[in-house]
Amino acid sequence: MRIVSVTARPWTLPLVSPFIIAARTATEARNVRIEVRTEGIISGNGASAPVSYVTGESVETVLSAIESLAPRFEGLTLDRLGPLLSVANLGLAEAPAARAGLEMALYDAWAKHWNLPLWQHFGGASPALTTDMTVPLVAPEEAAALAVNAWHEGFRALKIKVGDPLGADADLARIAAIVQAVPNVRLRIDANQAFAPDAAVKFAHALTASGAIIELLEQPVPKEDTTGIKYVKERTAIPVFADEAARSVAEVIHLLRQAAVDGINVKLMKSGITGALQIIAFCRASGVKLMLGCMLEARLGIAAAAQIAGGTGAFDFLDLDSHRLLRPVPGLSGGFECVGEEILLGGDDAVGWGVRIAE
Repeated sequence: MRIVSVTARPWTLPLVSPFIIAARTATEARNVRIEVRTEGIISGNGASAPVSYVTGESVETVLSAIESLAPRFEGLTLDRLGPLLSVANLGLAEAPAARAGLEMALYDAWAKHWNLPLWQHFGGASPALTTDMTVPLVAPEEAAALAVNAWHEGFRALKIKVGDPLGADADLARIAAIVQAVPNVRLRIDANQAFAPDAAVKFAHALTASGAIIELLEQPVPKEDTTGIKYVKERTAIPVFADEAARSVAEVIHLLRQAAVDGINVKLMKSGITGALQIIAFCRASGVKLMLGCMLEARLGIAAAAQIAGGTGAFDFLDLDSHRLLRPVPGLSGGFECVGEEILLGGDDAVGWGVRIAE
């Protein structure tokens, strides 16, 4: 079975409501859909969700990158995945979000060729996963309402965005309102690079004093500031995780050699699938905790991340909820089911990522 074409096109997905974090405000998810077609009936689907402040990519750069590399896949066989991934990794070495979407499509086509569910390919550790739900930068009363709704849906952990333009007191008020509304909820605090090191330490101490159940503090300082994130880690009892600072294997190795963080948030769009698997292996060997997150991605991207999580069994925390922030995408289904906080992966007959796209 040979590849006849690799194509990419914009895929803009409206959000249910504006998604506000310290780094940006989004009203839509600007993705790129990537398709690998073969000479038979098989097609592989992937999606890229570029975020410029993380990797420097945009929808336009992803489209250009895929278009430039596409001819190199024509005529290649689906029998062996390794050579296909090598072309993607060498050709898109400096474009991780583009590479992730292309790898996703290649994996999907290859697995369909061999009639293989990908979560089984990655190890088959567990078909049942537990994720959190994200609360963006909103007023305290709205945050409390979102937390109550999430709790009633079955979520026991929330990811709370901080870095409010009104200051740390506004963030603490939002967290206090959430805890008052749902006292037993576990919180994962995501600063998206919002603080200077001293301010981050002060904020972490306030979190500890609040009585909230805080599981981790994610990327409290700018991604370039390795010294700063280590400073925060050494001065708080809350585990500190890197996100934007951990985009590649090299960056993760640097952070861990400096003993700068307690954990790493892996995202396919930062590292590509090959890079993410390398980071997973390195962190597991190093005894470092792992979180798996996402950008503003639809069901296809979440299915890929979830199947890697379910296959490897490597993650201590999952933050795979962005598909819930989107309006329904017509024709997009499969890959997993959601039951409260649980993500249940498809059965053995759901080959590839198990996602169906009806044109």
